[in-house]
Amino acid sequence: MKKLFAIPLILTMMLSVLAGCSGQADKGAGAAAGDQQASSGGKPKVTVILMELSAQYFKFMEAGAKAAFAEFGVDGKVIAPSSQSQVIEQVNMIETTLNEKPDALVLMPSQPESALPVLKKYKEKGIPVILTDTDVPNWEDKTSYIGTNNDQAGYTAAQLIAKQLNKGDKVAILEGIAGTYASETRIAGAKRGLTEAGLEIAISQSADWDRVKATSVMENILQAHPDIKAVVCANDEMALGAVRATEAKGLKIPVVGVDGIIEAVESVNKGVLFASVAQKPYDMGYLGVKNALKAIKGEQVEKRIDSGLDIITKENAEEKLKDLKAKLGQ
Repeated sequence: MKKLFAIPLILTMMLSVLAGCSGQADKGAGAAAGDQQASSGGKPKVTVILMELSAQYFKFMEAGAKAAFAEFGVDGKVIAPSSQSQVIEQVNMIETTLNEKPDALVLMPSQPESALPVLKKYKEKGIPVILTDTDVPNWEDKTSYIGTNNDQAGYTAAQLIAKQLNKGDKVAILEGIAGTYASETRIAGAKRGLTEAGLEIAISQSADWDRVKATSVMENILQAHPDIKAVVCANDEMALGAVRATEAKGLKIPVVGVDGIIEAVESVNKGVLFASVAQKPYDMGYLGVKNALKAIKGEQVEKRIDSGLDIITKENAEEKLKDLKAKLGQ
């Protein structure tokens, strides 16, 4: 009889032990989850991928994104390939970021078509994608595109030049990297503006967004077309290179760029570069992160957000310069 009583007692003790172990396991799992949440502070995770980080334009966008990280309590990071031409490197970054499972991606694509196959995977996983500066025009599943109207930027640059010239005068155009969306759309706008003003486009040639290359390209253009009366450039880096080449020839002709980087604004202030159609990369970075958070929370985000343009001339360059330096903490 004692043996019969012992069996239920043993079973009860075993169940108690198992329950205790289960409780400890649950506590351990809960602690691990708590530790993981604590490590990120429960913050939303947002990755910002730019075209590059060496040029000043991208530093403004990085500064804007980091300001938003701090203001809104975001676990964020900004990364980029070594240069704008490293398209595959950026695509690999987009793929790697997808595997890291961010809550949202803010992307400035170097080459939209190359990025599209990976971006479709973000849609499949329900991760919102905010595009900045450069759109992926044939991708309907983007959360939003935040940027300048690049066609309007080019058109505005052409208008600034047209006011300085007479009908029939010849103008040169310096393009960015061939096939890039920003360059193609800016140049299209510039050509439209110049043609409408009755100006002749003597030559339109790529200088790959690069100042040194632009100097060389412009030297060759001036050799072949000594009667050039002005230059429209798809960015400020090339505009500064074009100015260097024209000055070396002893020429004083209006050169207009696009972007509004500090060195270009300084040049405008000194009366060297004629003007810059300034984009607002700081605002793009800031708004990219801000709207990524709205998307994470399930709030409505506008499909197209225009970050605006500024026209920088000798009259307002000094004021703009102070604002730009403050944004970079200078």
